[in-house]
Amino acid sequence: MASESPPQAFIPSRDDVHAARSILSSLGVPNELVLEVLHFARYWPETTHETSDHFVLFDEKWDVDFTAAFPYLWVPIGSSDDPDDEEQPKVREIEFLIVSHDQGWTTEDTAGTYKTSSWFEVSHARAGPASDMPPEPMGPFPHVDRAREYLLDGAHNIELMPRSSSEMEPQRLHCREMREVASEPEIFRKRAPPSDEGRYAWYLQGNKVGRGPSVFEGDLVKRYRVVWGCAANPRWEGNEGAGRGEGFLDSLRNGDWIVVWARAKRRGWDNHVLGVRVTVRYTI
Repeated sequence: MASESPPQAFIPSRDDVHAARSILSSLGVPNELVLEVLHFARYWPETTHETSDHFVLFDEKWDVDFTAAFPYLWVPIGSSDDPDDEEQPKVREIEFLIVSHDQGWTTEDTAGTYKTSSWFEVSHARAGPASDMPPEPMGPFPHVDRAREYLLDGAHNIELMPRSSSEMEPQRLHCREMREVASEPEIFRKRAPPSDEGRYAWYLQGNKVGRGPSVFEGDLVKRYRVVWGCAANPRWEGNEGAGRGEGFLDSLRNGDWIVVWARAKRRGWDNHVLGVRVTVRYTI
């Protein structure tokens, strides 16, 4: 007899939330307490965006200065099509599920750690008037700063918002190449000289070093789950290779986008991406 599939978790719609609020209000529950009850119950609508396109960033030239950033997934923020709606959704939580691995080997003494040069970042994108979102396929770029210059061009008019903290994230501190934006020819330096990594992207997740696909040990391909909350829902889940996302959700507003970057840097490093899923949870 075939085993039954586990029941699917109930995800409320916007109408479900309005109905629950009406029921509680009809029982005489004050509106402020109604909102607290729904928040405590995590009675939140959510949207999910994903892609499972297999994409590989790799150092085909065996270049000591290898660096690459690819915009793997664009995700819209907000579920109301009416900009004048008084009840604009507010992001409370974002869950990332990443399926990926690095090149599967290393000559350094970092195997099994997250001191990696194969990782993922997230940027906060805000489109100007008449911008087509998401933009047409593009990249890879050498780094996010270079991608920002490209997106700022008049044909796109998309701004990557700066990270809210000037303090460098700890996942970038284990080597100089992870801290600094790689040098480029002068022709590419349109708006700013090379600078620190992470000015326009939050560190999301690093690939475990030397963890290639294996049919005999552990998962065939590593799956990474990262959850970021906001000031009103201070939650974080992840492993030691995951970023904290500090200030990321609180900077988002309705109509913005987020972009998940696949990154690889330094000679010999790869990033094999099999899929990324992003679930955004809102209060209304």
